[in-house]
Amino acid sequence: MAGKRQDEVVTEDKSIDWDRSDYDPYARTKKFCEHMIRQLLPTVPKTIFRPSIVLGDSRRGETTQFDMVRAFVFLAGLPVLPLRSKDRVDIVNVDFVADAIATLHVKEQTQFDTYHLSSGRDSQTYRQLTASLAAAQGRRAPIYLHFLERPFTSGVNFLSSRKNAVGHGAALMKVFMPYLTFNTVFDNTRVTQELGRKPVPFSQYSYPLLKFSRETNFTYPYQGWPARAGGSAA
Repeated sequence: MAGKRQDEVVTEDKSIDWDRSDYDPYARTKKFCEHMIRQLLPTVPKTIFRPSIVLGDSRRGETTQFDMVRAFVFLAGLPVLPLRSKDRVDIVNVDFVADAIATLHVKEQTQFDTYHLSSGRDSQTYRQLTASLAAAQGRRAPIYLHFLERPFTSGVNFLSSRKNAVGHGAALMKVFMPYLTFNTVFDNTRVTQELGRKPVPFSQYSYPLLKFSRETNFTYPYQGWPARAGGSAA
């Protein structure tokens, strides 16, 4: 089996490569699902959407999905990052993803049957993202020490087996780490040309997401239905 992806721009036609290993079971299931759809339903019209790292809504800081957000907030709080500052990370806003899926679904005919819903070549570097967050918070940006990646990853793997909150957080980080270090983005030319618009850069809405998540301790402040006059809520 050949090595994993590293330092690439991947098009839709090159995304599935059976000669390469996958980062995790989730990536493998996506690959096999697409394979089965094409093999078992060859004549059925289909459109396949492949989102990259869906993180936050560009219109507001609130979110109800916190798994990846926990990793983002944890890393945003570190004074030293075990990453390469010039690496890009392909983060896309959920409102772009949702709008793309809805718009393409109702088209009488799409130009392609597979789309990367991603930031693609416009993906920002870690340096750009942390500089933006540092400016918004009035604090110093973190230092990048790439040689710490291996011991950091080893520590995450060790802690991920613990049956407590620390273990849960480490298990999430263990899944996400390969996607943070492979410096690979997924070309979004198809979807941006067909929609006529691009995703919002993460640096433009990352701080509201960070602030909301910290203030609510990764919970959404749901409110109950108001009681009706003379009765109670159903």
